Amino acid sequence: MYHAGLSNCSMRVRIALEEKRLKWISHEIDLGHQENLKDWYLAINPKGLVPAIVDDGVVVTESADILYYLEDKFPEPSLLSADPTLAAEAKEWVDLAASLHMKAIKTWVYGSTGGASKNRSDMAHYADIQPDKSLIAFHQHSLDGFSDAEIEVARKMLADVFARMENRLQDHAYLVGDAQSLADVAWLPQYVLLNMLGFDFRPYPGILVWAKHQQERPSYQAAVGVWMPKVPGWAVRIGVQLMRFYRKLKPA
Repeated sequence: MYHAGLSNCSMRVRIALEEKRLKWISHEIDLGHQENLKDWYLAINPKGLVPAIVDDGVVVTESADILYYLEDKFPEPSLLSADPTLAAEAKEWVDLAASLHMKAIKTWVYGSTGGASKNRSDMAHYADIQPDKSLIAFHQHSLDGFSDAEIEVARKMLADVFARMENRLQDHAYLVGDAQSLADVAWLPQYVLLNMLGFDFRPYPGILVWAKHQQERPSYQAAVGVWMPKVPGWAVRIGVQLMRFYRKLKPA
C-alpha cells in the first residue's frame, strides 16, 4: 500500500485493512517533498494521489474504490451488513465522503492552514503532468488563496453532514446498523484530520463519544495512532502553515 501518514484517505484504507486483519506492506509517500509526483509513483497512480494499493498486480486507486475492492475480495470479517438496506446506507456514507473530499474537506483544510501546497513553479510542472483538470483547477486556485466566503461554504457543508451524524449518534454506537461498517471507517478519518486542524466539534457531543469509542478499537491504533504526530494539534497546524509559507517563498 502506498499511503501518507496524515492523509485522511490513507487512514480509511489502513483502518479497513486492520479491521479485516489483512497483512499489508507499507510504502509511505512523503507528500511534503511531493514524492507523489515522482515518475515512479505516477506510473502507479497517474493522478499522483494517495492511497494506492497493488494486490497481485492489480492496482486500485481512490480510497472509496479501495474500500469496495477489499470488501469484495476479502469479505470476512465483513464491513457491510448482510441486510441490503443497511449495506446500501453504509455505501452512501462512503460515497458522501468521497464527494465532499475536494469541495469541502480539502477546501476547508487548505483555507485554514495557509493555502497552497505548491508554488507557481511547482504548479507549472503539476499542470503538465496531471491528467485530472479538476485537480489542476483546485491547486491553481489555492495559489491565490481561498476567500473567507469559500471557506465558510466548505465549513457549512461539513457542519450539515456532522449534524446528520450527530442526530444518528446521539442514541446509536455506529453510523449504520449495530456494528462497525464502512460508514464508520470512511468518516472517522475526517474527524481525526479536521479535529487536529481545529474544526470545532464541540456542538457534536454524540460524534465526540463515537470518535472516542472508535479510537479505542485496536484497528485505530495500528492504522492511525502510530502515524499521528507526537505533538498537540496546535503544533501540527503551525507546522503545516510554516511549511506552506516556506514553499511560497521558494523561487518560481
